[in-house]
Amino acid sequence: MKFHLLAGITLLVLGNSITEVEAQNSACGWVKNCQTITNKKQSAESTTTPTSLKKVESSIQLPEGKVSTVATLTAVPDGSAATLKGSTNSVAQIAPPTDSNGNRIFRATRSGPSFLGVGANFGLSGDGNVGDRSLVIISKLGLTETISVRPSLLLLRDFVTVLLPVTYDFSPQEPFGDFKFSPYLGGGVAINTGSTNSYGLLLTGGVDIPLSSVFTINVAANLAFLNSTDLGIVVGIGYNF
Repeated sequence: MKFHLLAGITLLVLGNSITEVEAQNSACGWVKNCQTITNKKQSAESTTTPTSLKKVESSIQLPEGKVSTVATLTAVPDGSAATLKGSTNSVAQIAPPTDSNGNRIFRATRSGPSFLGVGANFGLSGDGNVGDRSLVIISKLGLTETISVRPSLLLLRDFVTVLLPVTYDFSPQEPFGDFKFSPYLGGGVAINTGSTNSYGLLLTGGVDIPLSSVFTINVAANLAFLNSTDLGIVVGIGYNF
């Protein structure tokens, strides 16, 4: 009887010792429902994602060439914050003349934009600059949709002839498909400087031919009544503004 009681106590002690060893070797220690707690912990770690902020900048084109920059902050997944910057392309252009209020003084007419350029005069008759070969500074300054002033300077040796015509500009013509030109007619005054100063009536007519959005070809015939009747043909190219 005593032997059986002693054997039972011994088996009970050994069973408790084995249970303690298994519990200590477990990854969860003495915690019950280890698998459930571990799954919950892993789920919480997978759903918690650190976030950082990135700065996004974009440029908005406003009237009169001003640029406004707008910055926004956006939450993004964990990682290095990135900065995105928009770039603007600027094209250098000659600013048109303006008055004290910022309004353009000269405008485009229906025949095309205003321009300033150079050319050559080929004289056909007469003794003055208009009737001789000379260098020419040409221009077109739009006043209304149909009216322009077209001052020109004819440079020859030591004196200058000034042409000051006012012209009526016609609508562009396209008689040959894509080829386009805009005729004009007008009159004004011609002033001859030098040893024999004189002035007289000027009649003019010509065409503006758009070469591109930047340049215009001008061909004009000028008839000036000075000391003699001078006739010349001007061929030039102007820079649009």
